[in-house]
Amino acid sequence: MHPTLANLIEALDPVPIGKGIYRAAQPRESGNHLFGGQVLAQALASANRSVGGRLANSLHAYFLNRGNAQDAIEYAVAELRHSRTFRTVEVTATQVGTRILKLAASYHDAESGPTHQIPMDDVGPPQGESYERALLRAMTPFGFDDDALPFELPVEIRGVGGIGLFNSDVNPPQARCWMRVRDSLPDDPGLHQCLFAYASDYAIMAPALNPHPMPITALQSASLDHAIWFHCEFRMDEWLLFELDSPVAHGARAIGRGLLYDRQGRLVATCAQESLLRPLRAAKS
Repeated sequence: MHPTLANLIEALDPVPIGKGIYRAAQPRESGNHLFGGQVLAQALASANRSVGGRLANSLHAYFLNRGNAQDAIEYAVAELRHSRTFRTVEVTATQVGTRILKLAASYHDAESGPTHQIPMDDVGPPQGESYERALLRAMTPFGFDDDALPFELPVEIRGVGGIGLFNSDVNPPQARCWMRVRDSLPDDPGLHQCLFAYASDYAIMAPALNPHPMPITALQSASLDHAIWFHCEFRMDEWLLFELDSPVAHGARAIGRGLLYDRQGRLVATCAQESLLRPLRAAKS
C-alpha cells in the first residue's frame, strides 16, 4: 500500500482507552500542521466504533481550537439519541487538555422512500493537474521538476481545468475535481466514509477563491465548521467527482458546498463548510 495512505489508515484506527473514550495517534510524517480533515475523520471513526460499526448518514462538526501535529488526540463519545431507527452521538476531540473539535454524527437504519438526485456534470474522464503540482507551482515560481514531486498526499486530487486555490486567476465561484485514494482499500464502507471526510477538507474552499485575485497563501484561512450527508455507499479507491461551488463570501468568511458523485453518476454524498478567509495584513515597518 502507498506509504502515506497506510499511515493515514493507521491513524484512523482509534484505540479505546476507557468507556466511550478513544485515542488516535498522528500519522507518521504528518509535518508541522494538524490538518482539520484528519481530526474530522478520526472523530467520525471514533463515533462509528462506538455504535458497533454502523454507517453514518450525516455529521456536523465545529473546529474549536488549533491543534498540533505531534500529540495524540483523545475522542470522547457520548450518546445523544437512541430511537427505533436513529442513533446520534456527540464526539469531543481534546488534545493536551484543549478541546479542538466538537462533532455530532447521526446513524439511520436503511428504509425505502422517494428517490431523486441532481445529475452529475459531464466533465470527461478523470484528469487534470494534481493538487501537489498546483501547490508546488505556486511555491516555486521559477519552476520545478515535474517528474520528482517531493511529496504525495494519501488522496489523489485532480482539478478539472486546474485547482484555483494557489493562483490569482479570476473565475466564477465553481470548481470540479476528481479524487481517489492512492491504493486499493478493504471492503469497509465506514473507512471509505472517514477517508472522504478527510479528503473533503482539501478542496471544498477552492471555489470561494475563484472570484478573487488572490491565492490562499495571501489569506489567513481556517475551517470553522463542516457538514457531510452520506446518501449511499461508495468507494474512495475509485474515482469520484467532487462538484463544488461557493454561494457567498462576506465578513472574512466564505461558504463552500460540494456534491460527490461516483463514475456511474450516483450522488453519494453532499458536503458544506464555512471557512475563515482573512486577508493577511502587511507587516508594520
